Amino acid sequence: MREIDELLSRRAVDLVRRAADPMDRLTGLVAPSAPFDLGGGDVGRPLGKGTRGARELVRLMHADSYRYLGWGYMNTPRDGCARYEINVEFTDSSTQTLSLMTFQFEAGVIVEAKGWQRSFQSGPLQISR
Repeated sequence: MREIDELLSRRAVDLVRRAADPMDRLTGLVAPSAPFDLGGGDVGRPLGKGTRGARELVRLMHADSYRYLGWGYMNTPRDGCARYEINVEFTDSSTQTLSLMTFQFEAGVIVEAKGWQRSFQSGPLQISR
């Protein structure tokens, strides 16, 4: 399970990286019927399906970094072709916007991607000891 989780998390990041290139056909990464949605505020925003939806997601996110959590559970075997849910955060540092995305995979292919954008604040902590 640990290996599958890591592989699919990297695959979600790879989709975002590759979808920024209009010449990349995204072959084998996203199902043609996969819906993409990125809500913001109190409004959902359907972005389209398949490659078109993936490219619109990338355009709206303006992500310059990503983060996903490592596997922190007992490593148990699972069927690699089963449906999996992976969460990845994408950050636009210039506007301090975080896109919290959930990708659904079947047999290693993205069949759905939904998320929500939120603003964030970050900075160093001044802790006296």
